[in-house]
Amino acid sequence: MWVDPEAAHIVFRSGLPIEMVGWQLCRGVAVLGPEDIRFVSEMGTELSHFAVECNSTARIAYRAQTGEDGISLPDPVAMSIALDASIGTESSRHYVDIETATELTRGMTVVDRLGVAADERNRATWAELLPAGPNAKVYWAIDALRWKQALYLALR
Repeated sequence: MWVDPEAAHIVFRSGLPIEMVGWQLCRGVAVLGPEDIRFVSEMGTELSHFAVECNSTARIAYRAQTGEDGISLPDPVAMSIALDASIGTESSRHYVDIETATELTRGMTVVDRLGVAADERNRATWAELLPAGPNAKVYWAIDALRWKQALYLALR
């Protein structure tokens, strides 16, 4: 939510049904590593070529950020779950809000995974969200093999 935390804050407090697929789900085994990238390149389709080429800068950035060679694809992971929710293997409902008040944590997504939003010490901070109940379904894990298979199918 780094680019526009105020907009995200409005959305998470809007009452709309929200499903959150965090950035962490496109990391680890979900990353397209060198073998995956080679496989996609060898598909030889216009889409597969475009997918590798348009993410070449992202690949360089991922290496600089993590020291690993690969492409992390947060938007395609989220879209994959939107199209087939069963790709998400673990999810739960929580109060979620976006920090907009401080420079240090501006844009941070705060998930009440511990269930302490209604606690006496926290109730005032979460007061606007509490009456309607948890405001977001948060995905915690995906089936990385199925996610990659869905991606490969879309690139053929």
